[in-house]
Amino acid sequence: MKKASILILTVALLLAGCSGNKEEKNAASPSAATSSASASPSAQPSPSPSTEASSSAEASSAPSAGEVSIVFPASLNESGDVEGMTAEVKEAGATNITENGDGSVTATISQDNLDKLLQKYHAELSAVIEGAQSGDGSSSIKNLEYDEATFNEYNITVDRAAYESEDSADGLVIFGLAMQSMMYQVYSGVPEADMKITFNLIDESTGEVFETSVLPEAAPVQ
Repeated sequence: MKKASILILTVALLLAGCSGNKEEKNAASPSAATSSASASPSAQPSPSPSTEASSSAEASSAPSAGEVSIVFPASLNESGDVEGMTAEVKEAGATNITENGDGSVTATISQDNLDKLLQKYHAELSAVIEGAQSGDGSSSIKNLEYDEATFNEYNITVDRAAYESEDSADGLVIFGLAMQSMMYQVYSGVPEADMKITFNLIDESTGEVFETSVLPEAAPVQ
């Protein structure tokens, strides 16, 4: 597998890393539900202090008028570094940053500040793409077409021999695009189940796609 594929696979594994933990947590819930259902109405306990505190926390983190919630999927929080993951959005004005029971993280931000953050990401991604196409001549990337509204699909035409060369660093360009595009989808409010970024690598000499990688899938589609 080529260097870029390995880099993309690394990102995919990072994004999917928490799925096993979620399944273990979900596997424990049926027995709890059965135990609760078997209790008689008269014997059901009153809400515990911890339950009340949790409900209170959820209520306090609910967005006010003019605010929206951003949800960072659990798959982006594998390291548990909530502060690092949310540093950028916090700098943009986000508040009420809360780590949820499923590993996801919710932050509240004003719509105006979110719009500014999306504009910033849009400009940065566009600059990376422009730089990739107008390099110093050493880049294997010859053309890069993309969905400017969503940044969820890239058609990248390359000099295949140069791209697959050990000296090529263009895999790092794709790695950067993958990470920034994923965060752009997070800030755009795309649900975790719908998050997807497709990279189609096209051979300049034949015009044919020779590799397709889809994030956060675990492997390239040939």
